[in-house]
Amino acid sequence: MLTGFQEWLVVRLDRGHDLTWPVLIRHLTPGGWVHPLTPEADTKSVITLYQSLGGFFDDREQPDGLPTIFKNYQRWLSTQAWYQFETAETDQIN
Repeated sequence: MLTGFQEWLVVRLDRGHDLTWPVLIRHLTPGGWVHPLTPEADTKSVITLYQSLGGFFDDREQPDGLPTIFKNYQRWLSTQAWYQFETAETDQIN
């Protein structure tokens, strides 16, 4: 049910490919990351989670929704300076 949610969040946050979706939600919450988590920050995080899930499910229900989510994530990855996808040269494959 949540396949693609982490990738969808990363594109919105424009960082955090190595974070889980609960952590990404906390970073997307107004006020950002709060530690320790206060009751007010927790409430804001829950609101952000529900809003994000709504947007994700809306996007995912579109024709080619899930492939589009992954294409957007791949496009985002390709813009990152640290990301290089290289294929092995034919003489390296035995």
